[in-house]
Amino acid sequence: MRLISIWIAFLFFSSTVISQELITVDRDGFSIEFPSNWEEKEMPGNLIYIIESAKESEGFITTLGLQITKDEQTLAVFCEQYEKELLNNTTYKDCKIKLKKEFQSGDKKGIYYFCTATMAHLPTELICTAFEHDGKIIMTTATAYWRDPSKKTKDFMQLFNKTQKILSSIKVE
Repeated sequence: MRLISIWIAFLFFSSTVISQELITVDRDGFSIEFPSNWEEKEMPGNLIYIIESAKESEGFITTLGLQITKDEQTLAVFCEQYEKELLNNTTYKDCKIKLKKEFQSGDKKGIYYFCTATMAHLPTELICTAFEHDGKIIMTTATAYWRDPSKKTKDFMQLFNKTQKILSSIKVE
């Protein structure tokens, strides 16, 4: 019996360690760390795009993309264009900006958007963060596609909790 308990403890510990492993991607002056149960994919317009394994999804699929504007622009101009894009988007139906909040990190000014929409008949949440860096805008978009809306507890909290460590790991050179 003791051997079985040790074996079960070993299996539990092993699976815990495996899920805690991190992958680091360095690209064009940016780095990001994410759990090994996520994978990097090619996505047009994104410098880095990662998606959570469907097996780990808890009722929703999570993605996170990192984009940089091609042209120099201010945060104010970017926000005006981005809000028009969101509200007139053909991919995200019925997009609504639930919260728009400015923030400052050191000398960098930024803005958060918390949005809801529908994509391919799935309820969708987006948390977008944009800030100025060297005259360009760096934007991250974390998205939750709710395959099982009954598992949703509180708007944005599950998505925020799942992506916060990843977002905090982003470094800009």
